[in-house]
Amino acid sequence: MKKNTMMRIASVLMVAVLLSTCAISSTFAKYVSYDSATDTARIAKWGVEVTATGKDAFALKYDNEAKTDGTKVVSATTVTENDNGKVIAPGTKGDLGGISITGTPEVMVNVSVSATLTLSGWHTDGDENNLETEHCPLIFKVGNEEIKIGAQGINTIEDLQTAVVDKFTALTQENIAANTNLGNTKNVSVSWEWPFAPNNGQNDTNDTALGDLNTAPTITFSCSASVTQVD
Repeated sequence: MKKNTMMRIASVLMVAVLLSTCAISSTFAKYVSYDSATDTARIAKWGVEVTATGKDAFALKYDNEAKTDGTKVVSATTVTENDNGKVIAPGTKGDLGGISITGTPEVMVNVSVSATLTLSGWHTDGDENNLETEHCPLIFKVGNEEIKIGAQGINTIEDLQTAVVDKFTALTQENIAANTNLGNTKNVSVSWEWPFAPNNGQNDTNDTALGDLNTAPTITFSCSASVTQVD
């Protein structure tokens, strides 16, 4: 009887040891999955600068400089300013305006350029509805290309205005890839000149008629540009 009691006690102790072993095992053994990552980003560089010129297309002074042969040639852009503002005359020239864009943005951009040229009153009789009296001896230069009436299919003042504006805006690239130097893609200017007759191929009678008009012909040029990040 005593032997059976001892066997029972031993069995109970063995079961207790097994149970405690399982409990301890469950405390120190587990499945674990772990991961860690670090990333750093900086803001993409913009650095774009847009400059439009044209506010000083017509100066306030009309200078003559003597040549070695005793003749004179106009070197400034305009005749002396009067009460009606800045004026031009045969023999004058200057820079009309332009766009300069610099920078190398690290994002794709859209470049948009616009311009307007208005030549008002360039008719020898002052009648802007009379195409037969149109006379605009001005020679424009966009980049390295000369644009004037009588060349390149330009026959009217309206054609001349359109040709100058179209050439000015033709260099626009709608979308430009990231990391492109914009200074190599968009840098354009417009200059003008009113040559002395007969160098301009015209009889100076027409030039004189323009100068005698009660309402003087005018030149108006404006330009703008924007650079926008492409989504």
